[in-house]
Amino acid sequence: MSIRSVRGLLTGLLLLGVVPGTMAASVKGNADAGKKIYLESCQNCHGPTGKGDSDMAAYLTPPPANLTAKATQTKTDVQLRKIILEGRPGTAMTGYGGAFEEGQLTDLIAYIRSLKS
Repeated sequence: MSIRSVRGLLTGLLLLGVVPGTMAASVKGNADAGKKIYLESCQNCHGPTGKGDSDMAAYLTPPPANLTAKATQTKTDVQLRKIILEGRPGTAMTGYGGAFEEGQLTDLIAYIRSLKS
């Protein structure tokens, strides 16, 4: 298999979210609009700065994800979108499928990307 073929395969798998990237793909979107969505829908658990430190977090097991952490920031946009839409089994993170339009999801992910530590 040529290097070009391997690169193409890895790029395709990365885009599909099968292989986590070491650098998260940047999204196009409006982080300011995403912040409004975040404050309405996400801060109750993830906290005002995304660190998973809301007042409610003390009552959740496992605690909400720290959205500023490398573990979150290195996820691809496809992976973040899937978590937002489908939730995370075994956690308080329920799916928000149908709650947001496509542009709102893009804006929300842009805001999450802006929370890097």
